[in-house]
Amino acid sequence: MADRPRMRPVFEIRLNSSGRDVLRALDALLAAGDSGLVGQVLPRHAVLQLPTDRRTLLSPFLNLELIESDPGGNAGAVLKGRFSPHPNVWTGFVAIYGVLTMIAVLSGMYGLSQWWLGEPAWALLGVPIGLGAIAFVYGAAVIGQGLTADEMYNLRALVDRAVRDSGA
Repeated sequence: MADRPRMRPVFEIRLNSSGRDVLRALDALLAAGDSGLVGQVLPRHAVLQLPTDRRTLLSPFLNLELIESDPGGNAGAVLKGRFSPHPNVWTGFVAIYGVLTMIAVLSGMYGLSQWWLGEPAWALLGVPIGLGAIAFVYGAAVIGQGLTADEMYNLRALVDRAVRDSGA
């Protein structure tokens, strides 16, 4: 069964050794500059993205989180990744969803009040309009992922290369 499109796709990489080696390898790859990507690597987190001059409104960010089963970092670990748009774009999507949901709910409430009072329930039209707009915004997000699939591939390929280089 195929996975449904996700608003913010995720992945997990199970590591046989300490994930800190992977993050160090990732930091070295970014410092080398031949990947064409930029980012910031912290002890248990990393954020990868395209350089500012190549970034567009739809360009993805890759947030990585290292979860170690052993606090000392000596045993296996899991590297979790989440693709998302720029935080400002993501906040905009959430705000649009919130406003459209409120419009649909308030239209439904007002329309039902009109109906119960025996008046023409014209406000009920706001419910399918709001739901249709929500579906349109979701579709736009899925299309945006399709348009940036090559960028997402490059971000993931750099992570896979860091895993391979670290021997994890």
